[in-house]
Amino acid sequence: MAHFPGSPDKTRDVILPKLALKPWVQPSPTSLVLRNARVIDPAESTLLQGPQDIVIENGLILSVTPIGVQPGITPKDPPVVSVDLAGKFLCPGLIDCHVHVTAVPGVKSMAELVQTPEELVHYRTTYVLREMLLRGFTTVRDTGGASRALAEAIAEGLILGPRLVQCGKALSQTGGHADFGPSGSSSGCCAGHSQSLGRTAYELKGGADFIKVMCGGGVASPTDAIESVQFTAEEIQAITTTCKQMGNKHTTAHAYTDASVCHAIDNGVKGIEHGNLISRETAQLMAEKGIFLTPTLSCYGIMVRPPFEDFLPPDGKLKNEQVMSRGLDALKIADEVGVTVCYGSDLLTSMHALQTEEFTVRSSVLPAAKVLQHATTNAANMLGDPKLGRITAGNYADLLVLDANPLEDVRILDRPENHLFAVVQGGRVVSSRVDGLPAESMV
Repeated sequence: MAHFPGSPDKTRDVILPKLALKPWVQPSPTSLVLRNARVIDPAESTLLQGPQDIVIENGLILSVTPIGVQPGITPKDPPVVSVDLAGKFLCPGLIDCHVHVTAVPGVKSMAELVQTPEELVHYRTTYVLREMLLRGFTTVRDTGGASRALAEAIAEGLILGPRLVQCGKALSQTGGHADFGPSGSSSGCCAGHSQSLGRTAYELKGGADFIKVMCGGGVASPTDAIESVQFTAEEIQAITTTCKQMGNKHTTAHAYTDASVCHAIDNGVKGIEHGNLISRETAQLMAEKGIFLTPTLSCYGIMVRPPFEDFLPPDGKLKNEQVMSRGLDALKIADEVGVTVCYGSDLLTSMHALQTEEFTVRSSVLPAAKVLQHATTNAANMLGDPKLGRITAGNYADLLVLDANPLEDVRILDRPENHLFAVVQGGRVVSSRVDGLPAESMV
């Protein structure tokens, strides 16, 4: 038998890592020491007293100490990048709790989106994810469309993007808010939208982190009025009971009206998406029961202004106007009665580029510090991950370097091109315009 020796000009220390089972998995990020930073504590709506030094290793924050004080804990393994932030502000990475990363650019209307080939959706999703991370969203919660496989690809470093919490496809009754098949269609239970945001099927087996149920009508769906209440009580109870039995999975509901919100809550759902038309009484019920609310307010204005004025069909524009008219009032009511409110953008196609506009819209009725909590500590509480949302020892090193304080004007987060100087996710510098803090080479 002939013998073919290995090529003598190959360097083994270059080739060997690529022989691994998953050669795209990256080594631990370089340890960091970020010195002389003004650290934002969104939970307390304040800055830590005086400039701070932050030590980071293996993707976690080791210590946060006043400048000049020895931290007592230092990285064990060199190399270490140490940089003086010269008094810039250090904010926790942002969390968007209502995204659809598979609602990709490249189409002009909802009708085109639901007909986009699945393989093309996968490729375009990588662009959406990368751009979200570069805007400062280090964690996102996808409420219909993403999968466990996509979340794992991000976690392993195969795709650049935010930490991804996903529900698979949202659950819809036939003719409900995730059924985009034409009226009278008999093409099957998953017709119309199974490649995109939702379907009439279960998701726990596929690895969903939580479950979303369409409990009322929606703006973009063609056959249901906003006032419609969807699924029977028994059906929702079956969903929430199964979620509790299968690892106490969180459940949330698409719902705008008092009727649909109460229908969801009465049958065991723990979160509400949108809630634009709720009354004070329903908001008080949510506060009493600890129900999370994720409003999505900026999307309604975005969907009807250039260049997206033709995105919705005429009946969709009417429904859009209906829910937009009371969204800010519902947000104020929810805040006043003590509902835990989270940040959500709910944008589709090329609208993703306006993901930060929600900060500006919410700041028109609420103080900046409260709006920042929506995208940090409140969101972390809903996701049930204590390592998110704050800059403290033991937490993920998900950090933004800013040249202005969002506690004073949260709208600066809506202008990342002006104010966002670096994004650090899991201790890895994703992007940077800070001298001495180079971005790591990413796949």
